[in-house]
Amino acid sequence: MNAMLPRPKFWAEAAEQKQTRFTLIGELFVFLVLTYLSAMGQSLLFAIPVAPWLLSQRSAQIMSSVTSGELESVLHKLLLTMPDWVLLCALFAYASMGAVAIFYCRRFQRRTLASMGLRGRPLADAALGFAVGLLLFGAVLALGTGLGGFRPRFGAVADGAWLPVLGAMLGCLVQGAAMELLVRGYFAPSVGARIPVPYALLFSTLVSSLFQGRYAGVDTVEGVNVFLLGLVLGVWVIKRGNLWGACTLHGAWLFAANFLFSFAPPDQHEGLYLLRVDTDAYRTLLTGGNAGPQGSLCATLVLLAALALVLALRAKDAAPLPPQQNERTENNL
Repeated sequence: MNAMLPRPKFWAEAAEQKQTRFTLIGELFVFLVLTYLSAMGQSLLFAIPVAPWLLSQRSAQIMSSVTSGELESVLHKLLLTMPDWVLLCALFAYASMGAVAIFYCRRFQRRTLASMGLRGRPLADAALGFAVGLLLFGAVLALGTGLGGFRPRFGAVADGAWLPVLGAMLGCLVQGAAMELLVRGYFAPSVGARIPVPYALLFSTLVSSLFQGRYAGVDTVEGVNVFLLGLVLGVWVIKRGNLWGACTLHGAWLFAANFLFSFAPPDQHEGLYLLRVDTDAYRTLLTGGNAGPQGSLCATLVLLAALALVLALRAKDAAPLPPQQNERTENNL
């Protein structure tokens, strides 16, 4: 397994450069603290542009109708009436997560950006990752359509959606990059300094998936798919030796799942999509129900196939093996 998942060079550099020395439990605690700080920063960045709208006359009219026990329904009404630009602010607010990860690695661990995976050929790897992300979700859509769960209406393009959907694409790229910086730029290399690469990959992916699922309220199938997507992204980083492709792959997956097609629940961003896709309400295992294709068995099958393919790739920019390990490899040959 170690031969299939060699230590990336930037993981080795991170282990040499980082000035903090924590146990595995200590690294987990720091990750949770950074995630909490990121959430606070995200809320602040979201509140600054949204506050004027919340204080507008339209919001005041909705809030004035509040009676005892109706707060949840009023918040739902506010969410439905928010303009697209307000909802897109939530995506760009994820920049706080990437900023927190970079600040901690630079200020406390004394690591370079290259040791966080920001190295290599950014444009080429980012373009490849974005294409692979769209291809993966396209495979989910194709499989679900072939099995009768989805009915794409490719001629039904939402009127006036091009500009907000383009903004959503940029926002999803910011969100995907920020999550990758925290999980696979900071957390995975820090854990990998103490344990072998396969265990570090599994541990970091499991922790981030459980934390993401806990606050997103995902069900069992979607939770499994979140974990599988994390494994695909983690193996991609290890094989490519940098973070660029994983950032755009993650962003492309989020974009296709929530904005490119009309999969997202209407109480999130009603009407903010490009292409209409009808779903069969009676085939929730194929469509994912309210969770969308991310919670479907189609996504599970596609992600399992993607994981197998990524594992078979040849690793680039791997760290040199220690002398003793080199000798064992030569003897085995």
